Amino acid sequence: MRVADTFNWQQSIFGACHQESKTLLFVLEAKDFEEARVRVDLVAPLLGINRVSDLLVFELEEMPSGAPTFLNPFFTGAAIGFNRGNVAPGTTTLQ
Repeated sequence: MRVADTFNWQQSIFGACHQESKTLLFVLEAKDFEEARVRVDLVAPLLGINRVSDLLVFELEEMPSGAPTFLNPFFTGAAIGFNRGNVAPGTTTLQ
């Protein structure tokens, strides 16, 4: 049996959850709350979340398991997930 390597992060970890249910939807790395809010706005549509304004963003003390996680390299990589101009009309991109 193989044990998964741990991921290191240098910045803070934030969670995004639905306001009413308080269900954690995804986790991301950001330097501060403002950057986290921008990154939530970028990631949510990739996960099929249309009402970004209904999400609460909060800082986490530890990395939870079982939620989609977006670390800093996802956002700093060259055009990862956000270059919709090269997608044919009527198609979607999956991460």
